[in-house]
Amino acid sequence: MQLILILIILFSRVTTKHVFATLSFIVEIFIFLYVGMDALDIEKWRFISQSPGKSVGISSVLLGLILFGRAAFVFPLSFLSNLLQKSPHVKIDMKQQVTIWWSGLMRGAVSIVLAYNQMK
Repeated sequence: MQLILILIILFSRVTTKHVFATLSFIVEIFIFLYVGMDALDIEKWRFISQSPGKSVGISSVLLGLILFGRAAFVFPLSFLSNLLQKSPHVKIDMKQQVTIWWSGLMRGAVSIVLAYNQMK
């Protein structure tokens, strides 16, 4: 009976992990499809051609806010993590923190969608 319970727990963890990974993958596909379809919207291109300065200004402000917001979370949380770690080998150095900050910016499909929603 105990063996069956152990197998059920093990199987449910593996299954749950795969289910969430699959759902995450599907949601990312829909986000990138939305961004791709939105890029083909002719009305947006007409608006941009009528006022390119305003479009560049909005895009620059949004990019700056995204850069600042990501840095505001990565660097303080890394600092707190370093305070809690006793071993110097486990601590996150500045080079790794910058890598975490930059990789989160490049992978952020949600950031792209939020930026598109701010423009509407």
